[in-house]
Amino acid sequence: MLMKNTINWEWNIWKDNFCQTYENKGWIPVKYDFSFKYIDGGTLLDYALKKERLLLEINKDMDNKILIDIRSAGLPDFVTNRINRQFLHKTEELFNELRSLEHLIKKNPIENKKESNQTTRDNNSRKKPCRTCGNMNKKNRYHLESACWFKNKESNIKSKNNHEIETELIEKTNSSTINQNKAFTK
Repeated sequence: MLMKNTINWEWNIWKDNFCQTYENKGWIPVKYDFSFKYIDGGTLLDYALKKERLLLEINKDMDNKILIDIRSAGLPDFVTNRINRQFLHKTEELFNELRSLEHLIKKNPIENKKESNQTTRDNNSRKKPCRTCGNMNKKNRYHLESACWFKNKESNIKSKNNHEIETELIEKTNSSTINQNKAFTK
């Protein structure tokens, strides 16, 4: 490219050549744009705007009806069930519908606290300490006894690097057998 484009060429030509050479021509951005879905935590309108931007980066000539359908496909089912598809002809109409359904997504923070407190109480009442860890004086460890690391460790003890001990035992047994043989011969 450098050999072909000399310093005398205009910046627009350089820019176009670089963009054509190094643009992403694969399917990864297309797959991402089509599979982009609403994730809890954001507003529905933010999702719709970002999805529109992603889709228009792929194809600027996309029809409004298709844009509306693809955006709606990424929304949660309880939201799309409340949107009347027949009356949506422009993206602005979808935005208005999403603004009116925003209350479905945002929950009352007090309700969230109550729910989280109940779930932690329920989880605490169900938790039981591991007996294997309790017997080893490692208290307050909550996991299944079948998955206990210490239980598995005790059952899988392997002797390693005991060569010296083995040779001593062999020598002792050999010397004791020799002594026994001498006692029998006398």
